Amino acid sequence: MQSFHTPQRRGFAPAAKKAELDHQLRNHDFGCDEGFARRYGEAMIVARHYCMAENAVAVLSNMPYGKSYVCYGHLGERLGLGKDCEEVESIWEKTLIGRIHPDDLAEKIAWEMRFLAFQKQQRAEHRADYYLQHCLRLMDAQGGMHFIRHRIFYLDFDAAGHVRLALCLYTAAGQDGGATGIVHSIDATLVNISVTPLKGLLSNREREILLLISKGKASKQIADALEISINTVNNHRQNILRKLHCQNTAEAIVVAEKLGIASL
Repeated sequence: MQSFHTPQRRGFAPAAKKAELDHQLRNHDFGCDEGFARRYGEAMIVARHYCMAENAVAVLSNMPYGKSYVCYGHLGERLGLGKDCEEVESIWEKTLIGRIHPDDLAEKIAWEMRFLAFQKQQRAEHRADYYLQHCLRLMDAQGGMHFIRHRIFYLDFDAAGHVRLALCLYTAAGQDGGATGIVHSIDATLVNISVTPLKGLLSNREREILLLISKGKASKQIADALEISINTVNNHRQNILRKLHCQNTAEAIVVAEKLGIASL
């Protein structure tokens, strides 16, 4: 076990900005048929069983209802995250997210966006055949750092293809959490994906503004350079944060680079 100090990151994890993170997942008119409540109940049982079988922290996110069912298990207790199971009014497990090393959090966001884009390209009957995995560093209550294997499964979609239930599993990984990427669960092979579908995630103007931000330009300077109003610049900033699931522009710059969409 190692220790690390969490850097001071202005605006990186306050609850007031959490809404920026879940916009892409939740900004839909979800179709919830009568069977959705039953599927949510079944998925809660799956989360509990994973928690018991793997000593995992399991987070089941319910997008239409904006809530999560969290099972902490022995790993969660050891890390000081909690114990037993609880339902929280957010699709994000805030305490856990706040413990992730900042570099790994940016990587996590980037990979989840790749996974979302990949899933949208799959036929409905094949979406459950894939999951995402990567290794991250998570801090315990005493400041010690642990290597954790993170996996995410999309368990349920509505008729339009929007994710309704997502299960995240966090298990101890030692020094090796396995290969990072999208895994085909039938034969355990990594999927070779291209970042090309993500190139259009930001508009040309948004990418231009993000590039200027990365060069240290303030909103007033950007507005003058592009001959637009400061309000327009700020609107673009908020759109960038929303689209990249980020809480500040420093994080957005890192995520854009990892997604391969930073250059104009």
